[in-house]
Amino acid sequence: MEYTLDLNDRPFKAILAGTKKIEGRTPTEFDKTPFGKLIPGDLLTFINNVSNETLKVRVAFVHHYPEVKKMLEKEGVQNVMSSEPKTVKHGIESYNSIEGYEEGIKKNGIYAIGLELL
Repeated sequence: MEYTLDLNDRPFKAILAGTKKIEGRTPTEFDKTPFGKLIPGDLLTFINNVSNETLKVRVAFVHHYPEVKKMLEKEGVQNVMSSEPKTVKHGIESYNSIEGYEEGIKKNGIYAIGLELL
């Protein structure tokens, strides 16, 4: 399957540079993408919400976690975060600041999506 997702400028550039290897997502009222149904080999097209550039990646893996802390500890904060400081505390705050994420994570958990640049 192929999915299209909006992405902020900083994480878009970090994925392109190869420093962000995992995208953390949860279903929200604003994004109904079925992250739990993603499988390795699926394609994601990210659209930079500042420049409208696109970036295509292949899903390498999908891991599900009940909370952001567990995802960051298991996957490595350096692989998931594009902002500084790259700490678990900052990562939790960052994800919870995204509109709809705090509620979405409580309800659905969070998906760590491994990315392979094409």
